Amino acid sequence: MRVERANAKINLYLNVVGRRENGYHDIVSVMQTVSLCDLVTVDFAPAEHTSICLQSSGNVEMPTDCRNLAWRAAEKFLQATGRRGEVRIILEKHIPMAAGLAGGSADAAAVLRALNALCCNPLTVDELCTLGASLGADVPFCIRGGSALVGGIGERMEDFPAMPQCFLVVACRGEGVSTPWAYGELDQKYSGFVEPAAADSEPEQIRTCWERGALLDSCTHFFNLFEEVVPAVQKDVDALKAILQSASAVRAMMSGSGPSVFGVFACREDAESACLALRGSDAAAFVCHPCGKYPL
Repeated sequence: MRVERANAKINLYLNVVGRRENGYHDIVSVMQTVSLCDLVTVDFAPAEHTSICLQSSGNVEMPTDCRNLAWRAAEKFLQATGRRGEVRIILEKHIPMAAGLAGGSADAAAVLRALNALCCNPLTVDELCTLGASLGADVPFCIRGGSALVGGIGERMEDFPAMPQCFLVVACRGEGVSTPWAYGELDQKYSGFVEPAAADSEPEQIRTCWERGALLDSCTHFFNLFEEVVPAVQKDVDALKAILQSASAVRAMMSGSGPSVFGVFACREDAESACLALRGSDAAAFVCHPCGKYPL
């Protein structure tokens, strides 16, 4: 049996730079895992016939069958490695669903890491990431964790300096946002990204700032293209950002395709005060901090 953390992911920079013939979008993103996490327990026993059992707590709406990405991750791993056996998965959910925090991807990545370890590491980390990419664009990053500059549809990752230590408040309120819908809105606004976007220097500016530990300077380079379309239909995004800004957040912005938002704080007291204010507005809110890579 193995227990893995499945940490939430935030996007400190997220731009769409092109669209492929198959409909997938090329992105450039600075991704960061944070201490808000699900706990994923996985057990595997070799057997003549394969079976997968998934149980969950913390969210009654989450499917516990093949619709769950964690289930499909187990299925993919067994197929890729030629294993047969009984897989038991227990998900203890803390990350809000459909919030732009990669909760489902993080759970799937945790299942892949756990099964690989339980089966004596038949796959390399790169092979795990390739397998993860077949499940979702965020899964490869969620396998490694930490800080990374991500490109392509999520499969290309470059090492990135660690995010300087700080306090983060992650919050979500209202209905989730469909990622395909959000991309569709951007396609309309940017003519389907027929012309690839020019290279942007902002990620390298963030890199330079983090190399010298300049958190506050780096925040001026944070960006999320989805903020151009999502807040128009999900009003809670701007409302939650306003609460974070009024509580002295260095920067407040949306993560992924939303509707979750996060604020960066230099002071724990300000972060905790912001979290209380957000919970008072009926938002799910969490104080957390940046996390490093998983030990692989």
